[in-house]
Amino acid sequence: MRRHGSREFNNRARTPGVFIHFVHCREGGRPGIAMIGISSPSFSFVDFDEMLEEIRKEFELWEIVAELEHALPAIEEQVLYAVESYGLKFQIHAPIADLNIGSPSERMRKHSVDEILMLFDTCERLSIPMITIHPGAAVAYGDEVKSRVREATRESLKVIDRKVDGMNLKVAIENMPPGSWSICYDIAELLSITEGTGIGICFDTGHAHVAGSVGGFLHERERISNVHLHNNDGKSDMHLALDKGTMDLRSVVGALARKYGGNYIIEARDLREGIESKKLLESWLS
Repeated sequence: MRRHGSREFNNRARTPGVFIHFVHCREGGRPGIAMIGISSPSFSFVDFDEMLEEIRKEFELWEIVAELEHALPAIEEQVLYAVESYGLKFQIHAPIADLNIGSPSERMRKHSVDEILMLFDTCERLSIPMITIHPGAAVAYGDEVKSRVREATRESLKVIDRKVDGMNLKVAIENMPPGSWSICYDIAELLSITEGTGIGICFDTGHAHVAGSVGGFLHERERISNVHLHNNDGKSDMHLALDKGTMDLRSVVGALARKYGGNYIIEARDLREGIESKKLLESWLS
């Protein structure tokens, strides 16, 4: 029994067979191995060690939303312990609530970028290979300021790209659902805003379903570096289980798997729904 922080951990072997590695052919016929992971902002309200004990029973990959109780610098030692003791793999989702890399305020934009750059250093120490970030948001001013938000986001991505160059870390920027505050609904805008950088695309299926842009992402699926899976009614970003909305996610996953070689992250409202979605996804990919 090893004590870590305020909790004790039994260094048990991982439960076999609780996670799937699947093989498919990427473009050109090269085999690829992907993993099914879990993520949810709701997890960040729970003590990391407590959440870890539940997630590791069902998943071998966790995309941590790095804020609240899971602010990455504060849990670095615990993440390392999870890697070394349980073989758990991690990806990171940069904080959502307080960062805006497209802020029209130069001071706030730079602060947001600096916070993300610090996360890169932690990811490098922990050998975490993937971090997903959001584009800027037109908070309060809506459509009137979106052109400035796009340009500020583009400038931030150039700084981010320079920082990550030479690191064993991939950065992916995520498509957003349509709204008065948001940009980057579709693949064309994401490709434009990342032009000239090595930053990849995180394809969020639920966001794209609301925006009506799923087909465009599938057409450019070889450009995708990370995938967030969840469903909805096509009207709002509900984060439903994979089979509970109006999107044919089984067909979407089937199309992706022919050229996409990365991981699939189930973005669930809670762990129970995430486990249900994982069972479905395993059957679709078998």
